[in-house]
Amino acid sequence: MQQEVPPLIDFDDGFREPNYGPAEYVTWDVQKTGEQNIFYLHGGLHIFDAGPELQKFTWCNTGIALVDQIRESLETDRYPLFVAEGTHDSKLDRIQHSGFLNRAYRSFASIGGSLYIFGLSFGAADEHILRLLDNGKVKEAFISLHGDPNSAGNARIVQRAELMATRRPARRPLTLKFFDSNSAAVWG
Repeated sequence: MQQEVPPLIDFDDGFREPNYGPAEYVTWDVQKTGEQNIFYLHGGLHIFDAGPELQKFTWCNTGIALVDQIRESLETDRYPLFVAEGTHDSKLDRIQHSGFLNRAYRSFASIGGSLYIFGLSFGAADEHILRLLDNGKVKEAFISLHGDPNSAGNARIVQRAELMATRRPARRPLTLKFFDSNSAAVWG
């Protein structure tokens, strides 16, 4: 719905009107993934594996709230495509067995520049993502801390982030900056 709210941002999540014409959803166009610049790294409640196609529910095609579309699908035993497994190995296995999720994962591995990380626990279940950053091209990582910066949870985040930086070769350094998550006003 970004096209309805300024500022206008050029984005493409790879979903298009289905080949067979307008529908209540859009489908992922695997042939045009080179144009895609928005990725749902762990899927989403609005994305459904419908056998031969991946469908994404939209409000703009139906006028029905996404939550209501999702509830209706769940009531008919149709389940969304998203990663909810517990360990990083089981998450990675789930990702690697979906073309859509695997494409997003590979794309994340190749990003550069600056990365803002908000709400990631940097825990053991996140290792599949953290390992990409360990070996990645990101130059600066801005990492949110919630609450007391000296708490045990935040100390663990800082320690794991610093490990990312030390694992980098000298030719690809990673600069870390930490910020108070309350200062971001992410939700408005």
